[in-house]
Amino acid sequence: MLKQLSFKKPALGIATALTMTASMLTAPVTQAAEEVVFAHAMSKEHIFNPIADQFLAALEQKAPGAFDVKYHPGGDLGDWTSQFEQTIAGEIGMTMTFPATDFDPRLNIASLGLVASNWEEATRVYGPGGSLVSTYEEIYAGLNMKLLAILPVDFAGIAIRKGEGKVPVNFPEDAAGIKVRVPPTQIAIKRFEYLGFNPVPMPFSELYTALQLGSVDGRTFGPPSEIWQMRDVLETYVFSRDFFEQGAFVVNMDWWNSLDASEQKALQASADDASKWAWKEAESISEGLIADIKAFGIDVVELTPEQNAKMGQIIRDKEWTWIESTVGKPLVDRIRTATAH
Repeated sequence: MLKQLSFKKPALGIATALTMTASMLTAPVTQAAEEVVFAHAMSKEHIFNPIADQFLAALEQKAPGAFDVKYHPGGDLGDWTSQFEQTIAGEIGMTMTFPATDFDPRLNIASLGLVASNWEEATRVYGPGGSLVSTYEEIYAGLNMKLLAILPVDFAGIAIRKGEGKVPVNFPEDAAGIKVRVPPTQIAIKRFEYLGFNPVPMPFSELYTALQLGSVDGRTFGPPSEIWQMRDVLETYVFSRDFFEQGAFVVNMDWWNSLDASEQKALQASADDASKWAWKEAESISEGLIADIKAFGIDVVELTPEQNAKMGQIIRDKEWTWIESTVGKPLVDRIRTATAH
């Protein structure tokens, strides 16, 4: 006699499997955090570091667990120009960097002299809702980047290496024969030619050694944070405020467009919070650095009103005229309108 087969156990197994499948379909799905690289190239003394801290704290509060941010400060992913290019390509998702004119000559406007002469003017032009923000948004969008914020760095000046004994304050006569490092951009070269110096284009990474060895007599485009960073090779800091240095907080546009509306909102709101904090605190940070520089023994020199007016006339008559041939008169006219007082 054949043994009767029992189907009870298999039937129970099928029922269990069906129950498990149903529970999986109805259970909430946990979405993986959006992984993104966030980088900048600046040292710990630079304002980018506390701005980044403010941004990351705000993002975690506004979108807890939504982003897995791989944070790389200090240049371990390359210098700022490399990070600019990597962000265009999408290899870096977010960066705090500076305008790289090789990719769009219109970004020379970021280095244009005397767009602002004090913190109130700088905030009105570059700060949240500033008169030039939309202009920068257009330029960065053309480079496949979304501008989240323009970040304040500081006003810049001219530093002279130890042992030179020179204090250039009357331009162009005091600058004759002085070799100064300038960033490798045309607008930087032109300004300091017009002011009477012998400009030497040089990457930032080579600057400290050049000052040590005397390859250059001094440096330009120096905000207080960088003067403090190189304090042991400097003797004089002419705080000329010939231009206001700004950074750009940008993200790769393709990555930005891949995010949903809530993620975009959280990112922009967090960047807004960090930017507002920075524009509120940057002036006091600058004042603290100037005090430290003086206490270290570096001679900090301010231009007199007459010296400042003479420098301003050279920059506006020569540099502003020159840049029209580079970026076009309509763009320069937009800047004139945006900065009209």
